[in-house]
Amino acid sequence: MAYRTHSPQSLRALVKDMIVAAGWSADAAAETAEHLVLANLSGHDSHGVGMLPLYFQSLADGNLSPASQPQARLDAAPFLIIDAGVALGQPAARNAVEQAAAMAKTGGVAILNLLDAHHIGRIGHYAEAAAAQGLISLFWVNVAGRPPIVAPHGAKEARFGTNPHAIGIPVPGAEPIILDFATSRMAHGKARVALNKGVPVPPGYIIDGEGRPTTEPRHVFPHALAESEALGALLPFGDHKGAGLSLIAELLSAGLMGAARIDQKPAKSWIINSLFGILIDPARLEPDAELRKGRIESYLAFVRAAKPQDESQPVLTPGESERATRIARERDGIPLDDETWSQIRAAAAAHGIDAERY
Repeated sequence: MAYRTHSPQSLRALVKDMIVAAGWSADAAAETAEHLVLANLSGHDSHGVGMLPLYFQSLADGNLSPASQPQARLDAAPFLIIDAGVALGQPAARNAVEQAAAMAKTGGVAILNLLDAHHIGRIGHYAEAAAAQGLISLFWVNVAGRPPIVAPHGAKEARFGTNPHAIGIPVPGAEPIILDFATSRMAHGKARVALNKGVPVPPGYIIDGEGRPTTEPRHVFPHALAESEALGALLPFGDHKGAGLSLIAELLSAGLMGAARIDQKPAKSWIINSLFGILIDPARLEPDAELRKGRIESYLAFVRAAKPQDESQPVLTPGESERATRIARERDGIPLDDETWSQIRAAAAAHGIDAERY
């Protein structure tokens, strides 16, 4: 599959202009553009600008509206519960995390539940936002509004979403530790990237509609299947471990508060995320920032000093790979395959924007 590179600046400008043209505020558009392009810069193309056509399809279908605004259901420290009302996900989630961060900095801890937002993007983005405020964070997210796409361990059919987890630990005066992972062996968006590129996925990631192993990403996309084919499933990482974490994420983020769950067939087709988060001020655990930094960095040094299996591939700690990719893509540009770019161009054209001018 052919691809071309785009500068981060041009993609930010394009995304912002598209979202403003669709009816959102400049602030909401800027936040969404920054989030999506940063995902691409970090090497997570599955959560980057390639998601835009899906957002605009949701808008065209009447499932997403610029008029939707999150409303606080409970704002009483340490609890913050916000009903997003299927508002544009990235601004809704970022604002909720910023509110929770202010609460945690005042009282030491905040417990956040953001309910029923449109797709909120890369979850590690919010762990980075909390770390920038000097806070430890733990996040769990569900994926509703679409059919289940991840099979429980030992099952032939799907029952879960990809239900990601993210944990961030700030390091005073240094880059944070950011752990961000889907509970499936691969993110559904990464399968979409493979489908757009026309390449297979690695063995052991997908089963077809009969429960048989396959490397064809089309088996987890209804639109790519023949009428006679049943939808397949992604497999959980770590077998029962990933499946168990996925179940917990569904209950914590959405199930306890009555938000949309993946087992509830939606009246519309969209992507809905609910987020459960805990933010902690590490100064309440160890007031001396230099001691915290020394303890963390000494252990990170110990981990990185492990002999690598491949001398050309040093041992990394969570977040380092993304930061290295950001440096390279800021310098060299962001690669987008032709199919993804074609979909973005079509979505832009529907709102009077020529993407090729960016």
